[in-house]
Amino acid sequence: MANQLSLEVVTPHRTVLVEDVDSVTLPGIEGELCILPEHIPLLTTLDTGIMSYKSSSGKTLAIAVHWGYAQVEGNIVRVLAELAETADEIDIERAQDAEKKAKDILLTGAPTTSSWEEEESRQNKYESKLKRSIVRQKVAQFL
Repeated sequence: MANQLSLEVVTPHRTVLVEDVDSVTLPGIEGELCILPEHIPLLTTLDTGIMSYKSSSGKTLAIAVHWGYAQVEGNIVRVLAELAETADEIDIERAQDAEKKAKDILLTGAPTTSSWEEEESRQNKYESKLKRSIVRQKVAQFL
């Protein structure tokens, strides 16, 4: 166990994964973080992105993580995510449709009579939807 990490991925609704792994790569808010055994203690915010991990069999697997936190303590990595999806849970067609819709709205969305703050909020909403759909599609390719 000293050469492995205990990885736990949970959301408010379920436990997604509990597994011993060789390494974990997290989508940190300021970039990717690679966690190996004996990593220093860490608490960080996660962005929407791909969390990959190397299983003890040597296979690299991925989970789509949409915002959250990660805690590294000893050889335990806990990921507390708003939403986490494994590759087999992702509907690729739905993700492709969501990407197309978000791109259409971002590219052709005409200014409305809304305030500047409302427009910025709308822009951020569809940028987040676009990012989530792209992450889902990339994770689905791990199957």
